[in-house]
Amino acid sequence: MSSVQSQQEQLSQSDPSPSPNSCSSFELIDMDAGSLYEPVSPHWFYCKIVDSKETWIPFNSEDSQQLEEAYSSGNLHACCNFG
Repeated sequence: MSSVQSQQEQLSQSDPSPSPNSCSSFELIDMDAGSLYEPVSPHWFYCKIVDSKETWIPFNSEDSQQLEEAYSSGNLHACCNFG
């Protein structure tokens, strides 16, 4: 018997039950859909270029909120920390 055949037999004889950490679709259906939804909140990033490579770095929550408020109000200036 080849090793391929023995591996196939082992796979066919293995227990098909899900692991205790898996989640079935039935569990998701039973959950309240309202508790799964959370509105998206904007978050701002800035681009830092080092050695011709772009890296996008997130602002902290407070600065990101100030930037969003300034942008929404049409203000072109906002103070932020570039930590």
